[in-house]
Amino acid sequence: MEEYPESFDIGDRLPCVASEIISRGSHRNLKNCSSSNGLALFEAEDDHGEPFYTGFCFSCNQNFYKEELPGTSAGDHVGLDGEGRVTERKTFTKPPKQPPMNAREVKAFMATKTYNTGNYRGIMDEYSKFFGHVADVDSNGKVMARYYPETVEGKVRGFKCRNHPKDFRYGKVGLTGVQCELSGQIKFNSGGKYLLIVGGEEDKAAAYQMLAESQKTREKYKGQEKFSPIPVVSPTAGEGSAAKQVARQQDWCNTYDIIIIGMDNDEAGRNAAKAVAEMLPKEKVRIAKWTGKDPNKMLQLGMSGQFVRDFYGAKDYVASAVKTSHNLMPSVREELLRPRITLPSYMRKLQENMGGGPQQGRIINIIGDTSVGKSTHINGLVYHLIFNAPEKPGIISLEATDGQYALDLLSIHLEKNLVRMGDGEEILEFLDKPEVVELCQDLWIDEYGEERFTILDDREGTIEALEGQLELMASKYGCKIFVIDVLTDIIRSSSIAEQDEHMAFQKRFVKKGFTIFNVLHTRKPSPDKDGKVRKINEYDALGSSTVVQSAAINILIHRDKMATDEVEKNTTGVEMPKCRGGVTGPAGEWYFDMSTRVVYDKEDYFSQ
Repeated sequence: MEEYPESFDIGDRLPCVASEIISRGSHRNLKNCSSSNGLALFEAEDDHGEPFYTGFCFSCNQNFYKEELPGTSAGDHVGLDGEGRVTERKTFTKPPKQPPMNAREVKAFMATKTYNTGNYRGIMDEYSKFFGHVADVDSNGKVMARYYPETVEGKVRGFKCRNHPKDFRYGKVGLTGVQCELSGQIKFNSGGKYLLIVGGEEDKAAAYQMLAESQKTREKYKGQEKFSPIPVVSPTAGEGSAAKQVARQQDWCNTYDIIIIGMDNDEAGRNAAKAVAEMLPKEKVRIAKWTGKDPNKMLQLGMSGQFVRDFYGAKDYVASAVKTSHNLMPSVREELLRPRITLPSYMRKLQENMGGGPQQGRIINIIGDTSVGKSTHINGLVYHLIFNAPEKPGIISLEATDGQYALDLLSIHLEKNLVRMGDGEEILEFLDKPEVVELCQDLWIDEYGEERFTILDDREGTIEALEGQLELMASKYGCKIFVIDVLTDIIRSSSIAEQDEHMAFQKRFVKKGFTIFNVLHTRKPSPDKDGKVRKINEYDALGSSTVVQSAAINILIHRDKMATDEVEKNTTGVEMPKCRGGVTGPAGEWYFDMSTRVVYDKEDYFSQ
């Protein structure tokens, strides 16, 4: 999906169009999705002021490009004709962000609502009251809308609205969304044995009711002592964002011994359950498979007893990761066939020592001292990845702005040092030549009309923001290879504990098949006994030792920038102290030819 600063979510949630696009033939490897309300559409304007739309399904985590929407139900919704033109532009208003509610506003809001719903959807009003679920009802007592409190640091800051029967677009007040705590979390703050995470607020109340009523029955008829209630929570923004929200509340979830995940019994729910499980300690997690579709549906169908049996029959999540020896060959085959990522031609020795390049699903650290030419080599790597990587790359630029980074990539692509051509007007005049415009487009757009890569110009500068952006670039923009340039800029202001937690995040992330190249600065290397600057080692990297220990591959680059010999001064030495499945040690030398401003393998260059 092309990223336009002015694009915005139109607010409507529609049926996913993946199946429609697949049925008419698609060059992309899309998967079917039956979600009835997971598709978000984003409106933007092109360079001529004409509107266009793109989409993202929060159920199947697939994005849909502007060329794919014409002829689909989503395209019809926004008035697209068969050519993708907007026949009659509809007005969609971007809803303004609402400030958090204060205690007085919460009290005033609650005073206009009621808990008396006649046991809406089979949920007793006492349990709705326990969770603070209030409602609007008509003159006949029929529920028109339900409101669910959302909390931050244990205080209600807003209400999510569900207009009967299932419309979440209008009516919310205050602060809501994934930045809030899990729905129901405010009611349980002591930790304990069990925690159940379900897909939505009504499922949460229904599950809590069925478990609580079962406990009452056992207390009454079996003379057992009073049981502690079993905490039940849910995401506040749907199953598609559950993993992200659970990750934010990981410390709270961790206060429980057994965490049972019970999302809806459909493909989207199973995918969400797996994503949530990846955010939690595997040894604590169990997956519940409901006999019915979801807890609320089971309550309405009178399946409370079966629900309780399903709850206690939840299976250990880690069991799926334990394999006996006679079942290991498929894993061996999968590992051997995992795609490799090639490197620029002048990095051929490094690639050879890796066995053909790093495999996907790895953390690779590139470590170098200040001013050794990291930017030259990282930009060269990124440019190579853009055209040769098996998956779309995403660049997180923490030093250069997106414009500066794009300008460097254009210089490589056009084989011209653009910043040395003159002032800005002269450079733009050159870039506006028709033949140059066409060359530039080849860098931005591939043969299918899709963007080749994405760039994040991050100025927020927090680890939490970085992790959120990695997940966004993966889910919304389809990136699977990431270059964080440079990670040191963020972690240097964080505690050791925060850095260790971030590397735990990276390890979970790459286990899903993503690849991360981290660029790292080092502390200033000390001189040796002869006064020459010594070579760096991997533990000279700034920050926690966990950063280098977590990687599958650590690459060191060093250069004597004060050397009097021009060849030596323009030679970058490469070593690889860590390389799982490869050869460690010296990994070549790269020579920067000042006359052509091109980097070569030094041995190849001087053997010509």
